Amino acid sequence: MQRKYKLVMIVVISLFLIGGASIAIIKEVEHLRIERQNCQKAESIKESKKEVKEQAKARQKIALWVVQHYEGVEPIKTIEVGKIRTHGILGSGGSSVSIIINSKKKNMIEGIGVDQQGNPTSAGFSFTDSDYKYVEEKLSNKNLDGINILYWEEENDARFK
Repeated sequence: MQRKYKLVMIVVISLFLIGGASIAIIKEVEHLRIERQNCQKAESIKESKKEVKEQAKARQKIALWVVQHYEGVEPIKTIEVGKIRTHGILGSGGSSVSIIINSKKKNMIEGIGVDQQGNPTSAGFSFTDSDYKYVEEKLSNKNLDGINILYWEEENDARFK
């Protein structure tokens, strides 16, 4: 009887110890998982900030290219540059961007080809009644002085609904 009692006590104590150790391990694993998620969030924020800076530089290049390759009756005062979109599987179809000159729907130019460094490579497509026409030869005397460059959110633009 004494022996049975000792055996039961040892089993109960062992279960408590194993249960306590298991809970401690689970808590530590959860803590490590939370730490890893926080690190991933921080890295993702850094990457998105870097991407935003790269997109801003690319918008500047695109706006300068537009000013130097499009002419019209009115001077260009505002260029709204959309998001650079990649096409195909893993960007195999290249990238393009759409812009609007002087906030007028008819002055929208779609599909301006963009290389991996954000440099425009080809003219896009515009409306036939657009105020601005593509000029093959670069107008080197033009720059971005006095031109407002904006990020254009195509999906949220009420002009196209």
